[in-house]
Amino acid sequence: MSHYVIAVHCGAGYHSTQKEDAYKTLCKTACIKVSRMLEKNIDAVESVTEAVRYLENSELTNAGVGSNLNIRGSVECDAAIMEGKQLMFGAVGAISGVQNPVTVSAKLLTRQLGKKLSLGRLHPSVIVGEGANKWARENGLYTVDTGCLVTDYSRKTFNSHKTKLDILNEKINSKKRKFTVQSQEKSEESCAVLETEEGIQDTVGAIVMDTAGNIASAVSSGGISLKQPGRLGPAATYGAGCWAYNQRPGKPGVGTVTSGSGEHIMKTLLARESALSIQRENNVSLGLSNSFKESFLGCEQIKQQLQSEFLEGEKEKLAGVLALGQNEDKTDIVKTSVSLCRERLGYLLHNTSCLLQRPRPRSSHALPVKLLRQH
Repeated sequence: MSHYVIAVHCGAGYHSTQKEDAYKTLCKTACIKVSRMLEKNIDAVESVTEAVRYLENSELTNAGVGSNLNIRGSVECDAAIMEGKQLMFGAVGAISGVQNPVTVSAKLLTRQLGKKLSLGRLHPSVIVGEGANKWARENGLYTVDTGCLVTDYSRKTFNSHKTKLDILNEKINSKKRKFTVQSQEKSEESCAVLETEEGIQDTVGAIVMDTAGNIASAVSSGGISLKQPGRLGPAATYGAGCWAYNQRPGKPGVGTVTSGSGEHIMKTLLARESALSIQRENNVSLGLSNSFKESFLGCEQIKQQLQSEFLEGEKEKLAGVLALGQNEDKTDIVKTSVSLCRERLGYLLHNTSCLLQRPRPRSSHALPVKLLRQH
């Protein structure tokens, strides 16, 4: 039974309720656009690249155009892609001057599928910084002036955050305290409210299973606002941002993409750990639940709270995973979130048989997500 699956998300974060319809339309359009490719038997790698490229081109997302600005007021992006047939991975980190970082990652991946370099050298799987931009230019990929990626909204957000940071630093460094502890607490509370209203987002991602049953996952991110130049996030880290593995005899296929607190996700290799847990359980929901409990959140046993050994002492652990599971009986899409924020999600499934009992694709986009908070 030939069928395909597309799953996309616009990132965990404080999404503006005023832009609710815009987020829904973005997810829906991305799914429909990629479905047309898959119906023409375009493979999973090219299709998932297009899905994320479409999200990067939207000013609504923290990826590509409109990405968060670093402490110096410029754009540096991370992106990665993984395919499940030969388990190849390609990524770029802290890249500037590229509107669609995911296309560079995809080019890195496809080069690894071809012949080796001269003298038997291996193609790189991850390139960062100026080296990534130069590699993109040398391989015929489109580059732009870094300023073209800055939007009015991202500049406004940067100015707001930078002002708050400057005020805080001034208070810390000043020998004379102009405010009482109480007034400082009120000021910090106000800042938190403003950040919520400004609509901070995180990594975008997509998972595709093509008509041949091949799975590919991809992610892209502008990183956290006011990050240090050169900071590498989970979207460029193997096993953290995305994972893909085709179904094999006795082993289900799986695809995962993550979003949330980058340092937490990298320390726990959340995409890979979630995928392995799904394969062990052969159940997406159970596998994700166990993965969060064992690798990310910790769990309660014998009236004692056990912390993840990698995140011990962290009061708030923020992450979300979008996952696809594939076996001989069915294909599932499940999204689980451990976050204080919201995440916009869309998916579309199509089957040429009567599995969905409809001759045309069935779609659901911008689904409401249940939010969990772990203390």
